[in-house]
Amino acid sequence: MADTFKKKAVESPPVADWKNVQVEKEHQPAKQKSTVTYAQLEQQKASQEAQKKSCEDRIAEIVAEMAKVKSAVEA
Repeated sequence: MADTFKKKAVESPPVADWKNVQVEKEHQPAKQKSTVTYAQLEQQKASQEAQKKSCEDRIAEIVAEMAKVKSAVEA
């Protein structure tokens, strides 16, 4: 069964930005519940993309070093 998402019923003032509305996520296989907002997921995505970029930069540096090591070994 897939994860399910339901808008949480809250007794607080309405949220101006729909991205900040809390949604209850029921995780599978064990039934676990957590609260998440669209804005939080956007932040997580941005963080993951920044980490990915950092990893890609480091991989490029390593590849360049590998090329230098290979040249030194073959010289």
